[in-house]
Amino acid sequence: MSPRFEYLRARSIVPASELRDMYDFVIAGGGLAGLVLASRLSEDSDRSVLVLEAGASGDEVANQINTPAGAYYTSIVGTDYDWKHETVPQTNMGGKVIGWPRGKVLGGSSAMNAMYLVRPDSSELDAWGALAGDDTWSWDKMFEAMKKSETFTPPLEAVRETGNIQWDAEAYGSEGPMHVSYPGVMIQLVGNWTSTLATAGIPTLPNPNAGVTMGGFITPSSINPTNWTRSYSRSAYIDPLPPRSNLHILPSATVTRVVFADTNTENTDGLVATGVEYAENPEAPRRIVGVGREVILAGGAVGSPKILLHSGVGPKDVLEPLGLNVRFELPGVGQHLQDHLTAGVTWEARAETAGNIQQTQSDFARSPEFLSFINDAVAFVNLTTLFNVEAAGVVQSQVASALEESAKTLVPSQYAEVVEGYKTIYDINANKFLANSAQVEMLLSVISPGVVSIQAALQHPFSRGRLWINTTNPFDPALIDPNYLSHPIDMTILRQGVKLVRRVGETFGDLIGAETWPGPGVQTDEQWENWLRYEGAGTQYHPTAGCTMLPLEKGGVVDAKLKVHGLSNVRVADSSVYPFEFAAHLGSATFGVAEQAAEMIKAAHPPGSTAANVSKSSGSILSLPGVVFSLAVAVFVQLLAL
Repeated sequence: MSPRFEYLRARSIVPASELRDMYDFVIAGGGLAGLVLASRLSEDSDRSVLVLEAGASGDEVANQINTPAGAYYTSIVGTDYDWKHETVPQTNMGGKVIGWPRGKVLGGSSAMNAMYLVRPDSSELDAWGALAGDDTWSWDKMFEAMKKSETFTPPLEAVRETGNIQWDAEAYGSEGPMHVSYPGVMIQLVGNWTSTLATAGIPTLPNPNAGVTMGGFITPSSINPTNWTRSYSRSAYIDPLPPRSNLHILPSATVTRVVFADTNTENTDGLVATGVEYAENPEAPRRIVGVGREVILAGGAVGSPKILLHSGVGPKDVLEPLGLNVRFELPGVGQHLQDHLTAGVTWEARAETAGNIQQTQSDFARSPEFLSFINDAVAFVNLTTLFNVEAAGVVQSQVASALEESAKTLVPSQYAEVVEGYKTIYDINANKFLANSAQVEMLLSVISPGVVSIQAALQHPFSRGRLWINTTNPFDPALIDPNYLSHPIDMTILRQGVKLVRRVGETFGDLIGAETWPGPGVQTDEQWENWLRYEGAGTQYHPTAGCTMLPLEKGGVVDAKLKVHGLSNVRVADSSVYPFEFAAHLGSATFGVAEQAAEMIKAAHPPGSTAANVSKSSGSILSLPGVVFSLAVAVFVQLLAL
């Protein structure tokens, strides 16, 4: 890496000693969404922006991050660059604790994920827009926002031929910061994916990511084909920026709470955030930086609800037993938690796999082109593929009729408004998605040496969990309970998914050998379910909700403008706002959310509008005893702006 490039990378990342006392916008979280927002909001030099990221910069492991295949062979999962979240023991999975890796580094999970670019179906986003009462979140506008983040490059001709890849460039962006393309090499097993699926009765989708999800395809990835590196929120939105004195990014700064004004808010639209408290580690002093315009939470499905709870915003039954001051009672914080549950079937490989090549450590195996190869073969199937037309109808009818009973027994909240929100989302899942949308994703993996595996992943779970805290220390982990498999239909659909995966694998013919996991001893429905419950099932790394976009009376946390109910100038802009899971990978949609959020915020604060008088020179960080004056200024400015 050239010294010039190193300089470009480090430009906006500052030491704590260079922070100002106050910024127009403070973004809590420098992950996927947070860095998109930082880049877009700082385009206007009159807006000052600070990003507080709990993790390190990632410079020390840049090669592991930048190398696409590093996600498989030299992953930062399980290191200090991973939050290493864990669920509580799962009642319906034999008491298992499931790891939830999330990126604790600039770029967040976009710096460590598997880089699949798979958008939601248009029907899912249209349902979200209708639920929100705002077409900002419907397909047409989200499609444009997702494309705004991208620059698409078609595959190399040899890669296209070997992989049997189809695409339509109009489905992707052409002028965005993030690169979207395909690996520099292709494995023949991947090229047999769509034809194998077709033999098994699953059609090829010739134009993926354009609003239709159903079918099999080779999806592009967030890969930069100019140098075969990972393209993620930092490398796309931050590193290439010209000098911006109005943008500061501080790594190793955990947001501990949002600070609110202790003033009468009768004539406002809610509590006014005047600052953000943070610290480097549990033993370090707490610091507060003032906020002139807005606080934007971008900590993801775990981080954002956790910050709200420690700020005194959430359900009383969580906050009061801890002695936390309830600044605003918001029962939905941490509720409606969901995830994609997945399990894979594995066979011996008779054809060459990427894992076999990687093991040789040959010159080719160490080349940038080979190290850009990642798994990209996917398929989405509906209920009739998993069962048959008649049985699918019976399943859909039974699930729809179980709404009231499920709402009585499966919602982990005592609040009536949260139950109402569950009913609303359940109805959409049961009557819009279950009958017509993809229910299972299948993913082909040829990364492990000597084996081929195909996963089945549940896409629209009916099980709902929650996230909460049991300590006042923000550095203690949150309690995470996705409540996996609490609704019986989730097990039924996942079971049918792995049975379908086995049939697809058998269609590969001589390219694969004997099944090694779970093995031929698993045959009956009961055996499949026992295997899934106690051994096979785990996370697909797609947690969502916790700050759900719903009305206040339905247990919502944010409104259609991403503003937190009851708070005047706090928004959430990340994957925690989704009201339901998409049959998709969440990265592309979250880039779209961040792009939409940036436009909303800029519209709410046009150039020339009243803002804090922020010094352009470097200033000291405010300690707690010295913060009163700056907070008073921030409150005064907010009241002037009303």
